[in-house]
Amino acid sequence: MSVAQHQLDTFLEKFSPDMAAQARAVLDRVREFVPGATELVYDDDHALVIGFGPTTRTGDTVLSVAVYPKWVTVFFMHGAALTDPFQLLHGTGSEVRGVRILDLAQFDDERLQMLIETAVAMAPKPIDGTAERTLFIKSVSEKQRSRR
Repeated sequence: MSVAQHQLDTFLEKFSPDMAAQARAVLDRVREFVPGATELVYDDDHALVIGFGPTTRTGDTVLSVAVYPKWVTVFFMHGAALTDPFQLLHGTGSEVRGVRILDLAQFDDERLQMLIETAVAMAPKPIDGTAERTLFIKSVSEKQRSRR
């Protein structure tokens, strides 16, 4: 196990056991859609965020998983540009939109799969699906809200 993976596991342990398990399961499912992605971890003041992109540059991130004390959200960094006829995406920002994951079965929904695949295909820089998964801890906030 890499040092970065150990740190990510430690960050997840701050959450309730149920929320940590849900977060791990969501991360596993997202990884299925972005093999070879570089994962950027931000243990911020209000959430644990894991971004997926082709490089270590934050601006190249395509998708992210944000873990909050009571839910997990998959964010689409260019979600405002995505066609979303089923209105799965939530948010009003100029770029980012998200889908709150209430059940892992959501990943079996073709509509969510289509959104993820489209977001990955639209990425300004492609993710090399043949590359090995890499994980970087980008930042850890000193002050954090309770994770439980």
